[in-house]
Amino acid sequence: MTTLILFDVPDLYRTIDSIITLTELRFLDLSQSSRDTGLYPRPVTALHKLVTNLKQLTCLDISSTNLAAQPSPKDWPVRPDMHKPLDFIGLFNCENASHFGEIPAKHISGDANEDQVIMALQMYKDRAGLLQSVLNESYQLYRFGNSNPLVRHTEALHLVLNAMQNHLEDSTLQIAGSASLFYIIRKVAMNRDTKKRVVSALLSGMETHMEEQVMVRNCCLSLCQFEIPQEILFDYSRLAILLVTVLQHHNADNLTQRIVVFLLNSMACHVEGDQKVQVGSFGAIEMILDQIRRKLATNMCDDVMEVGWSFLWNITDETPVNCERFLKADGLLLFHKCFDAFRNERELVRNMMGLIGNIAEVDGLRSQLMNDDYVKIFSALLDLVEDSIEISYNSAGVLAHMVSDGEEAWSGLTVQREQVMASVVKVGWNWILF
Repeated sequence: MTTLILFDVPDLYRTIDSIITLTELRFLDLSQSSRDTGLYPRPVTALHKLVTNLKQLTCLDISSTNLAAQPSPKDWPVRPDMHKPLDFIGLFNCENASHFGEIPAKHISGDANEDQVIMALQMYKDRAGLLQSVLNESYQLYRFGNSNPLVRHTEALHLVLNAMQNHLEDSTLQIAGSASLFYIIRKVAMNRDTKKRVVSALLSGMETHMEEQVMVRNCCLSLCQFEIPQEILFDYSRLAILLVTVLQHHNADNLTQRIVVFLLNSMACHVEGDQKVQVGSFGAIEMILDQIRRKLATNMCDDVMEVGWSFLWNITDETPVNCERFLKADGLLLFHKCFDAFRNERELVRNMMGLIGNIAEVDGLRSQLMNDDYVKIFSALLDLVEDSIEISYNSAGVLAHMVSDGEEAWSGLTVQREQVMASVVKVGWNWILF
């Protein structure tokens, strides 16, 4: 026998005397997933027996054991001598053994440096329990660095991707992998195929473990490092569905909210109408309105509210069906309430009026703006030109569309159509256009 793999077999200290009789062994694996099952009462004695009796040994894996630990009182000898260096030794999760200055092996899996972590990712790719620990170490390495320069990010990226794809159902491993991925991809100049592979791995992990808040947040943070929507167009619909689902499942986590609303807003920009209709059909408009209502209930105008209205502006641009979805979800009432609460928040008002401008462009929906309260808001905003004419311009555009519907459309209002027309003309002369 030349190969003996006893990975995760407990109480191996009882078998050492039997193992050392297999003198033709070249590959011996005594590694464990957890240190709890890898404890030897007399570790140095056991290791000495192995390396002195197994003369043909070229590969020895003792990861997650205490075989390379300090000697116990009954151990002998303190320093087992090897007749020649090994081709490989596994020292991952062996306290600080992989940090020793002189290790008698050409290749080492451990946690002392980048080479050892890369080797561990390669060696333990099929062992989920041990691999999860290696991914955690990879996260620490690529987040905080090492005393030596890190130069193997590309290799690490593909090994982490392999780990995530091969162990998709393991939530703990997926969380560790996604955390590591976040810091690795920042340092890799990825080609198109690699970017697609990364995005697919993130979406699959998020889809499979939607209930895991940390997993979802990790994936969304990593997605923020891509050019959106350009680099996710190949899986646009899938990502849109997942982001809406995240808002449903994790609405109490403010950071995740912010990231998802940002991503949805980015997805709504620079895409065709069909894709905007798709996003709307997945319930994104209703979910964003719900997020805004939650913020309004706490009297909070933050990034989620501002970017939420920006998303609604973008998703309704030249997309009448999405304008109708907004109206059916009581969006105009929410607009009124948000304006009353935060009328001095210029960025918010700008985004809201951009959305109202999209509705005003739709002939069949414009009548829903024919309300005294709304017309008074739009008219008041005509004079808001202190920093920029954008809010004033959008308000004038809305009122101009409404005025174009003729006298009959204004019959139920107390505000006079002629007065509004005069105000629009007057403010237009006051705009500084260059």
